Parts: sequence; structure tokens; C-alpha cells
Amino acid sequence: MVRPKRMRSGGSSSARPEQDEDYVPPTDVEEHPIESSRASASSSGAGASSSRGRRRSGLDPVPEVLGVPDTPLLKGLGEHISALCRNQERTPISGWRCTWKNVLTFYQVASPALRDALGRTPLGSFLTIPRIQSDRRLIAALCERWFGDTNTFHFPCCELAITPLDFVMLTGIQIVGEVIPPLPDISMDRAAALMGVSPATVASDSGWEAGKVKLSWLGSILGEVALAVIDLDSPAFTSTLRVFLLFILGSCFFMTDRSCVDSSFLSLMDPIDRFDTFDWGGAIYASILAGLSRVSRGGGRSARFFYPFLEMWAHEYLDPFRPTLRIPDMTSFPRSSRWSAPCSKVDSHLLDKAREELDRLTMRRVTLRPFVDLEDMIRLLYRGARRFLGRRVAFSYLGTCEYFLGERVLHQCDGEFRIPLPPPEMTPILDHDAFMGEMRTAGVPIHHLAGEVVTHSFYLSWFRGVSIGPIMRPFSTRPGATEVGGKLVEKYFQMRPLLAILEEDNRALTEENARLRGRCATFEDPSVTLAEIPPHQCRPRPDLSFDFDADSAQDDDED
Repeated sequence: MVRPKRMRSGGSSSARPEQDEDYVPPTDVEEHPIESSRASASSSGAGASSSRGRRRSGLDPVPEVLGVPDTPLLKGLGEHISALCRNQERTPISGWRCTWKNVLTFYQVASPALRDALGRTPLGSFLTIPRIQSDRRLIAALCERWFGDTNTFHFPCCELAITPLDFVMLTGIQIVGEVIPPLPDISMDRAAALMGVSPATVASDSGWEAGKVKLSWLGSILGEVALAVIDLDSPAFTSTLRVFLLFILGSCFFMTDRSCVDSSFLSLMDPIDRFDTFDWGGAIYASILAGLSRVSRGGGRSARFFYPFLEMWAHEYLDPFRPTLRIPDMTSFPRSSRWSAPCSKVDSHLLDKAREELDRLTMRRVTLRPFVDLEDMIRLLYRGARRFLGRRVAFSYLGTCEYFLGERVLHQCDGEFRIPLPPPEMTPILDHDAFMGEMRTAGVPIHHLAGEVVTHSFYLSWFRGVSIGPIMRPFSTRPGATEVGGKLVEKYFQMRPLLAILEEDNRALTEENARLRGRCATFEDPSVTLAEIPPHQCRPRPDLSFDFDADSAQDDDED
């Protein structure tokens, strides 16, 4: 795949994808997580710009909100982005680094031989998922509900996790293989050789930056290769496959704020068959957990993980955010490919609506076990991911650890609620000892880390004492309209039984009116007068008091 120096011109290849809506161009923003979010941005730095004229939005930390009390379980809530939700402030997340569309564009024009080679890799099933137009406001609202203290979402009705089984069923990427270790740096010469280009080409095209390869440059390489006709006998086939895999890893899973990808991933593709021996599913799963913890704690203002997965997860678990079902086939895999999400852009004011839905979430609107009807298929094909549900597991992410605490979400395994013990201190270092090795490969049992089965009401009374519960203000407003929130929403839910009765009475009266009009119009029985027709018997109204000064009732206990 030796390629001469490219002349810079305004032309572009027909195979090169158009600008992605999810793409955020490289800016002068932070490359490492911000150490602390206590210091708020100064007035002089809030609007500072780089020498290139770009706004340095990633450098100012998320300010701490004072007066937010901690809970026995969740600490430092004033530094968590959920504190901004309490005042209906805009989300601090301003950078969205996933360029999934470009990957699928190249994949759709690839030759059968190249698509077959990609399909045999651990990422093959993932490439068959139709891309959705991400609802970033929903994703931002979900990030406000994520807490790295437990690596779970904290909703008012319960605690939910992104389980390893969720990840496998929704992405199609298996969690199996050799743990990906910390990767040493490789030279530009070796990286260029593995990609089938000369070092001079990489340097002249400015494709190399501090040990990383620019995604825009990788896209230009793929755009200039005849992807539609390349075959196994082509001398450039293997190097093109490496470039494609590196482009997928950098565009979807392991991003940086400068839109680059670590070149050391290429060492895992030498030879190319070595790529299939590593646990890419575990690493990507851990990167999602790490990215959520980073952005929820104000460690940066950009989502540097595969954030569309949060929307896939919400489609399965949360009824308010479930789109229409595109493929009713129960055997479709990955499961995320069966949903038909809206394709239009979502207006910015819907962030408050997503927040309100999550703030009002009850168990009646949660599907605890979305894959319960697929147990036979799971046991046959994906039992490796199924076994993690009832265990505590450490997943490695390039030398660091992220933990799945199965004892906290056993209700996602069997539908029964239990009260777990406090979470452990989750060290980010993957120690090479027997305990961590067992915890990484199969997990450790958790039967002693959770109590007996309890009712949801009992669980909820405990959970409300250790978690954050509803966090929005009683009244929320947005420009151009007023949103109903807080106590007004509580009163609305109290009035729903009466509203249902009134609607039924209205339908009955409408039908009776139509019947009487018909009789009068046809003179079916002229002797019948209106005085002889008994009044319509409406259903008795419930004895409900709507004192807006009274304490709001909780409808969660009904669950």
C-alpha cells in the first residue's frame, strides 16, 4: 500500500464520507482528565481562545455547586454534574467524539472480501448495526445519573447497571480473549510500515502527532484506496485492513480530544491474526464505564467513549425512551439493530424533558430483564457474558481497571431486590496477583455481599436513604415556555385516576348523544320524549383532595 506524497487540493474521493453530524473537529482542549473541579472558571478564562481562534471550552473545569449534601453512599455531590441539573443549568458536556457514521460509510462501500475479513474479527457484528441519530440530550441526562462510586445509574426507583450481558447483546462484541495490556509506544517508522505507507508520507501529510495518528488522515487513506474492488490477492489488503481496524478503534471506542488514535494499537495487529486473540469487548466495555465516570465527575467536557451505547441501553430498559420496533424478530442480533430511532435533530430544549422523565421514573416504566425471552439463545451463544451477572468482575482498560459490581443489581439478573453491602474501594490499577487474575477472568462470588430478597417497597425505603432520588427543582423553566415540574407533576399523577374516569364518561356521553340523534333523525320511536330518557349514569368520582400545599404523594410505593 505504498502511497506517493499527496498533493493538497480541494478535491475529495467519492468513497470519502461526508462530514459527520457527530464529528467534533480537533480543538485545543485537555488531553488528560482535569485533576479537580473545585475551582470555577475565571471570568477572564471563560471565553479564552487559542491562537487558532478556537474556543478553549475543554480547559475550564466544571464548577462546584455549594450546599449539595452528600449521602451515605455517594460523596462529593457538589462536584458531580447532577448538581447542575438541580438548578436546570445547561449540561457541561460540549464535545462529542464518536464518528460512527464515517466508519459505517466506509464499511458499506467495502468489497466483499474486505467486509468478510472485517466480519471475522471481534468487531464484525458491531459493523452490522444501523447507525442511529444520537439523542445527545438523553445521553447527557443519563450521564447526570451515573455515579462512579458504584458504576451504576441512580434513578429514583432503583439502581441499574450497564451489565456485561447488556454490552454483548447490544454491540455484538464478545467479552473473551487475552487481556489487552498497557501498550508501549511505537515509532512512526514502524507504524507507517504496518499501515503500508512511507514515513515521509505520514510526515508530509501531518498525520502523526505525539505518538498518535490523526483520524482525518486515516480517513483520507481509506478514501484513496479502491475499497470497493480490493481483494485478498492485493498486496495492500492486509495493510488496508489494519488501517480500517485502527480507524474503527479511534473513531468509535478509544478517542482523544484531538481526534487522534493511539498508534500503539497497531502492535496488536502484527501479524494481523493477532488482533482476534485479544479481549476487545472487555476493553471497550471498561472504556464506557471509565468515560462515564470521567464526564460525570467533571473530569472533562467531552464524551470520549462510545456514547451511542447509552441510547441503545435506554431503548431496552427505560420505557419513556423506547422508539418504534423496526424488526420484531426475536433472533435479531445485535439487539440494538431492531430499533428505529428518530432521524431528525433533537431540539436543545428537550434536555429538561429527558431530565424530568428520569426524575419521575418508576418501576412500572422500567424493564428489569429485557433479554429474559432470549435465555435459550444466551445460554447457547453468550453464556460467557451471562455468567458475569451474579459476580463482581474487574475489566481491564489498557492497564487500568473498571469494576462491575453484580451484587448491587441482582434484580437485573433474577428480578428480585436485595440490599447490597457498601461498595469497595475500586482501585484503577490491575495488580498481577492471583485474586485480581480470578476477578478478571471469571469474577468472584457475591452471595455474601447482598442480603435476602426483599419487596421493592422495602428496597426503595433503603435506597432513598443512600441515593439522590429526584433532583430537579419544584418548578423548571426554559426560554419560550414553562415546564410543569416538581409538586405540579405530583398533583398531575394524583389526578390521573379522575382524568381516566372523566375521559370514559365523555366517550359514553358522546356515544349516547349519537344514538339519540340517530333515533330523532329516523323517527324510530316518535312517542319517546326527552323527559322519558333517564339521565346518563356516570361512574362515581374518587374522593381526591388536590390541596397544592399538601405534601406530595409518592406513587413509587405502588410498585
